[in-house]
Amino acid sequence: MPLPDALDSAPSRLPDSEADFFGSDVYRRHATPAGVFRPSSIADLRAIVLAAAEAGLAIHTRGGGVSYTDAHLPKRADSVVIDSSGLGRVISIDETDMTVTVEPGISWKALDDALASYGLKVPFVGTFSGLAASVGGTISQNANGHGSNANGISADSVIAVEVLLPDGTFVRTGTTGSQAHWGHFRNYGPDLAGLFLGDSGALGIKTAITLKLLRRKPAHETASFTFPDFAALHGCMSTIAAMKIEEKSFGLDLALSQGQIARQDTGTMLSVAKGVWRSSPNALAGARSLVRMAAAGRRVLASAPYAAHYIADGYSAVEARAKIDAIRKVATGFGREIANSVPTVVRAMPFQPLHNMLGPAGERWVPLHGLLPHSRVASFHAAFSAYVESKRAEMDRKGAYIGAMFSSIGAGTFLYEPALYWKDELTPYHERMMEPRYLASLPRHAANPEGAALVEEIRTEIIGLMHAHGAGHFQVGKLYPYARERDEGALALLQAIKAQVDPRGLLNPGALGI
Repeated sequence: MPLPDALDSAPSRLPDSEADFFGSDVYRRHATPAGVFRPSSIADLRAIVLAAAEAGLAIHTRGGGVSYTDAHLPKRADSVVIDSSGLGRVISIDETDMTVTVEPGISWKALDDALASYGLKVPFVGTFSGLAASVGGTISQNANGHGSNANGISADSVIAVEVLLPDGTFVRTGTTGSQAHWGHFRNYGPDLAGLFLGDSGALGIKTAITLKLLRRKPAHETASFTFPDFAALHGCMSTIAAMKIEEKSFGLDLALSQGQIARQDTGTMLSVAKGVWRSSPNALAGARSLVRMAAAGRRVLASAPYAAHYIADGYSAVEARAKIDAIRKVATGFGREIANSVPTVVRAMPFQPLHNMLGPAGERWVPLHGLLPHSRVASFHAAFSAYVESKRAEMDRKGAYIGAMFSSIGAGTFLYEPALYWKDELTPYHERMMEPRYLASLPRHAANPEGAALVEEIRTEIIGLMHAHGAGHFQVGKLYPYARERDEGALALLQAIKAQVDPRGLLNPGALGI
């Protein structure tokens, strides 16, 4: 559709050839937007938003684009997509008040690099996809990631946000909303920042985000364990989570251990070796880590149905070792210790190339997840396993399979994250987002509409199964049934807030189901 003159001639407008890519995510696309914009300043952003709102166009803000829940995807042609990657600056680093304020388009990797020279970090260091994932996109979606076990999810690191509404008004939360320029205290009266965290961009466009800072801990230790069954894995992870001593932990089933984790190309493994060496406290420790990794090879990843990997940081080697010793004492009561290759790699290179957007043999990939109370994990796992077994023969016929990853979210919640793989042709999104050298090393598959339809069916049915067991979700986007299951009073309040901040419903229509 034609754009109004103010948008058609905007210097930040990208060529029409970019519309398909920016209207896509890891999994799919729906409608092609009428225009894509990459503002380089907040003033540019505000002008684009005002012009789009005046024309009645839907407004979708894209972070790093690594969502799989239709988070930023337009579903109608009278839409614009705003690419936030041009808004990637660090606004301020305050070592006294221990805050950092950033623009929304900065990636977690870029932020971590900027803070490293100060000996600082954000409590939530970032997502596994932090090479591409942006700070603004992540806090709009909510996420688990590096630092979550010790310091909470992405929202827990936020102090204040500055948000732009479609009428051009700015909303500033916490002490940012008073005479202070940037916030230092979030809970000054009602927590307004919380409204815009996990909102999937439905309530406002982030223009600045203030995050907490911590001093980096120079020492670390890692450990890995295998378990004979899921009950032992869950028992170990839930017990250790209640102790809150690890920086990061995650569990894998055999499909992911043998696939995504084990099968790395030579270039990646060389980068990993360099990262392990650089992250070690001294040359001797680095050499020991590399020797252990080489000796273990990949065989340990196939040694049991389930594995869990732990990273513990400390201000001294003694502190880090003490944490791992406490973890080991619990874990060996449920399983056995194996070589710590996997967490050593993750600690050395927390933001690895986006190779996991495809399977190890070039298969398409889409994950989903549920946040379950520990009391319901066993029953869900039994139901999930039975469901997958019922689909096994059909998946085999249509070139699909499934694996799973696990994590603890605080002491009381368990993240269960299945990942679906199927043989299918790649999309322009994959061609652009992934390294050409890595893509060239993978097999290519023909279009597989039957496999794709089966994956969509399974994905939908697993989400239903999760909700039958009381699951919640990060990254609600337009996928998970948030509004459908809200308490009547809570949904009415949310709809009233939406009507106040976005009365014409222009901000990411369909997000959160409102």
